[in-house]
Amino acid sequence: MTRGSRVIALALAGALAVLVTFSATPPAHAQKKIRLGVFLASAANTYWTAAYEGVKDSAARYGNVELAVFDAQFQTNKQVNQLRDALISGRFDAWFIGPNDGGPLAPVIREGLKRGIRIACTLVPCGPDVRNTRIQISGVIAQIGIGFYENGQHLGQLVAEACKGLNRCEVLWLPGLPQLPLEKARTDGLLSVLKNYPRIKIVSIQPGGYLAAPALTATQNVLQAHPEIDVIVSSGDQMIDGAYRAARAKGLAANIKLVGNGCTFEAVKAIREGRQFACAVYLPRTEGRIAADLLIRALRGERVEGRSIDPLVFSPVGPIVTKDNVDRFSPEFHS
Repeated sequence: MTRGSRVIALALAGALAVLVTFSATPPAHAQKKIRLGVFLASAANTYWTAAYEGVKDSAARYGNVELAVFDAQFQTNKQVNQLRDALISGRFDAWFIGPNDGGPLAPVIREGLKRGIRIACTLVPCGPDVRNTRIQISGVIAQIGIGFYENGQHLGQLVAEACKGLNRCEVLWLPGLPQLPLEKARTDGLLSVLKNYPRIKIVSIQPGGYLAAPALTATQNVLQAHPEIDVIVSSGDQMIDGAYRAARAKGLAANIKLVGNGCTFEAVKAIREGRQFACAVYLPRTEGRIAADLLIRALRGERVEGRSIDPLVFSPVGPIVTKDNVDRFSPEFHS
């Protein structure tokens, strides 16, 4: 067996192990109530609301699970304080964490683990290294997420494809909050690909705020200075929606290829209709469902510690959606 074959086999084995998780039937007899705290980077962001839907899927499947949601509003200090309050109160048996920035959360996570709290994290790594999607804190049940650097590389590959045939290709990059370590890692991944294409130039980098409205304003401003933009790429499909509206208002929508991130319901529809070029895949509901499933199982006596899971093994099309495979992909969240 070649090394590549072994890697594929291991990935498939990991996926099968988790699939077996969901095919098993939960015990029918009464179980002690589980109190699960759900700590989200933002309860208003559609990615995290979809992850919460996944948590609710597993909670409903097993039964007798009480959920409480906390909104950090994309503020790391606020999320740290929410976890500290939960630690002091002893209110929860388990924490589902969708981190804003996993590094500053590490001390309180370690304290929670010492007190027997079961913890799982999705999307953003819980720990100091935002590029490491493996479990970084011993005792954490699961780390489920796509690497931000790798995601940036997927976006870079799509930009290169969108720029094919152009002697010079001008690009607008719309990260959500550029100051976040995760966005710095994603930007590094994007640039690591585009540096190999001298004709592709990022002419502007503007924060899109993970929402359509600020992305619309940012794109309007950039198009004033750079009306020849060929490609707009963003770290979230929510922002691509705003960028499209800005381009349409200036009569430039037909000239600009849009590369999104997440592959939301709206992005998939836009790709089918030819309004969006492509998107990189995220599966937030799957992430939330798996994380909650493992937490519940651990609290009910199973040994499930230490699982690092790449959710892309559950994507039927791999890491990207284009017009060629869009009909085989089912989105999990809205823009």
